[in-house]
Amino acid sequence: MLQALKFANFTKLLAGRLISNIGDSFYMLSAMWLVYDLGGSTFYSGLAVFLTSIPRIVQFLYGPLIDRWPLKNMLVVTQLAQAILLLILPLGYWLDFISVTLVLILMPVIAVLNQFIFPAQMSALPKVLPKEHLTAGNAWFSAANQGSEAVFNALGGVLIALIGIASMFMMNSVLFLIASLIFMTLRPIPSNLEGKSMSKDQVEDESGVKADSGVRSKLSFRQYVRELKEGVTVLRHPYIIRLLAGTIVINCAGGAVFAVLPGFAQSSDWYGMMLASVAVFSMVGVLLAPRLRPEHLPMGPMYIAAFLWCGLAWFTAAQVSSMWLAVVLYGVGWVPTAITNIIAMVFMQNLVPAHLLGRVMAAVGSIGAVAMPIGSLLGGIGGAVLSSAAVLMISGLLVAFVAVVWLIDPVTRRMSAVTKMDSSMFFPQQGSLSKEQASLS
Repeated sequence: MLQALKFANFTKLLAGRLISNIGDSFYMLSAMWLVYDLGGSTFYSGLAVFLTSIPRIVQFLYGPLIDRWPLKNMLVVTQLAQAILLLILPLGYWLDFISVTLVLILMPVIAVLNQFIFPAQMSALPKVLPKEHLTAGNAWFSAANQGSEAVFNALGGVLIALIGIASMFMMNSVLFLIASLIFMTLRPIPSNLEGKSMSKDQVEDESGVKADSGVRSKLSFRQYVRELKEGVTVLRHPYIIRLLAGTIVINCAGGAVFAVLPGFAQSSDWYGMMLASVAVFSMVGVLLAPRLRPEHLPMGPMYIAAFLWCGLAWFTAAQVSSMWLAVVLYGVGWVPTAITNIIAMVFMQNLVPAHLLGRVMAAVGSIGAVAMPIGSLLGGIGGAVLSSAAVLMISGLLVAFVAVVWLIDPVTRRMSAVTKMDSSMFFPQQGSLSKEQASLS
């Protein structure tokens, strides 16, 4: 994994992502707890998850823009905008106009800005790292995400009690400002339409690729729609359709669980510990991934085992009386899921043509998010009508059910390893492109 850090642009992307993730951890923990505290019910926390999930559903609409816009400018502007918007919340506290309505309005606005970051950075990895380091690069990005959550979700609950919500949001704003300053130091990275994945020599040079004047021409609405359809068409492959269908069900369950976690935890400290548990055990999965070399393991059985494990762990967490044991069991369920998340990114980055990668990543994010708002609303209502523990138990059963369906389905069950797949399996018309990319790597 350490070899990937010698590429300067990748290291800067990683550092900016780490700082931004710390800000995200503090922000989401603070905002969710503030909504629950002001509203006094899991219904409002469920509504908050619902509202922040909506921008993810339409993330596919940003795909053509992500493929065209310079990554550096996109990252700097979105981070600065978040830093400015977050200042409204502490001002609301100090000037006494804070309300649950204000928080619920700001949360989806900030969520819109966040939707550009993930697909943009993930589609940029093949341009800042050679192909042989992509698994390590994705592992580093996952580690930055899970590591920051592991430490700062746990710390966030304590900080809310020590310094107060207003100071937490001020800290968030400063962190997003620092992230934007780091992204300002990036060398130029070509947009997805300006160049294919870079060879090792090109990445090491990091001199930037000059933009083709034709690429940055004005994007007409008709061209935008055509490029949007090109990205969505990629998702019609039988493998991808099946995995995305399962992801929709799992995200519905995840949205329901996330909505009731404040009620299940009963305090900000335990709520932070629940979120930190996910991050800690996901980090275990991230660290195991490079050693297990999941790109050489059959994807079908790996996904089946991962989600069966996760579902049973959630179900058991809802049954135990010890809060510490519930925290551990809930987190343990995320170990194999972290590994499958990494291999899913490598799968896309290796097999999807570079000029479509931003659109495909954005479309995957949208489809995966479709069920989360519904799950969040149902989870919030279920937590109020039944109990938070009941929602966690039912969600675990849903996740395990997905694994059983995949086990029965022969197509999913027989999915081979990524290293045994070729882009011609998905895009036969791109055969010449596949050969060219192979020669570059």
